[in-house]
Formats: sequence, C-alpha cells, structure tokens
Amino acid sequence: MFEAQDIEQLILERAKKPRFTQLHLYFVANPLALFPLIALAFSNKKHPIPAYSAWLLVHVAKAKPQLLYRLQEQLETGLLATARHDVQRSLLSVLLLLPLRHKNEGALLDLYFSIFQDDNSKVANRVYALYHLKRLRKKYPEIDTEVRAQISIIQELGPMKPGLKVSVQNYLNT
Repeated sequence: MFEAQDIEQLILERAKKPRFTQLHLYFVANPLALFPLIALAFSNKKHPIPAYSAWLLVHVAKAKPQLLYRLQEQLETGLLATARHDVQRSLLSVLLLLPLRHKNEGALLDLYFSIFQDDNSKVANRVYALYHLKRLRKKYPEIDTEVRAQISIIQELGPMKPGLKVSVQNYLNT
C-alpha cells in the first residue's frame, strides 16, 4: 500500500533534482499512489510538499487524465477549500484537462469569477480562471456578459500583466 509519508519522502528526495516533474511517471504507473499524493496536496505540510504534490498532479493529468476522473470530485472540493495560491494554480490547470461535471459547478463558477476579478490573485491563477470561464461559456452562454463586464473593469484599472492581457485577448477574440 502507498502511504503518505512514503510519497512525501519520495517528493523530498527528488525536489531539488533536475527533471523533478518526471516523478509523475511513478504515479501514472502506480495509480493507487494518487490517493496519498492528493492528500499531501491538501495537507498543512510545509512547502514544498503541498505545492509539489499538486504540481505532480498537473503532469499526471497531462499524461493520463483518465487516472484522475474518479478523483475529480475530491480535486474540485480541494480547490474550493484551498487558500494556497500555488496549489490553487495547479488544481485550476488539472481541472482544465478533465471533463466538465455538473456537481460543484455553481461553486466552481463562483470561484472562477472570484479569482479572475481579484487583482491580488496571482496572474497564472487569474488566467486559468478565465480559461475555465471561457470553457463554461460554451455551456452557459449567458455568463459571457458578466465576464466581458469584468474584463472591462480590469482594463479600466490600468495596464495588465502580459499573461493576463493575452488571455483576455484570447477570450474576447473567440
């Protein structure tokens, strides 16, 4: 069985080595190890454990997203609960690679708007939140008006960071 302390030790051993993210292959080959990895991502452990655990989940999702399908509700619930921007960023990225689900959709929609609107949120988090809003726009075209209104407010506040500016342009041009 895969224990959280074993996964934590594995992460710490590889944390400062080149190609750390290749460790995701371990989880692709051992899907049961995803359970303690997710637990570590949402833990109160010191940096780098939660951040690196979530980062590895991004690479697992890119390599084999179907491994995370049955864990999607847990990932969504964790995203709704986390206050850590680095874990939030990774989970936003992971969920973009998974299918839309109805469960938690309202709470997630509110969260995406909240992150996108918040000038204090990290740029990457705001960008990923906007990508989620864009994706949900296909299902709920009525949110487009609100997203565009938020974009107008953000543009009026002054210059945007380049990453946010590009994602806003992308949203407006599609």
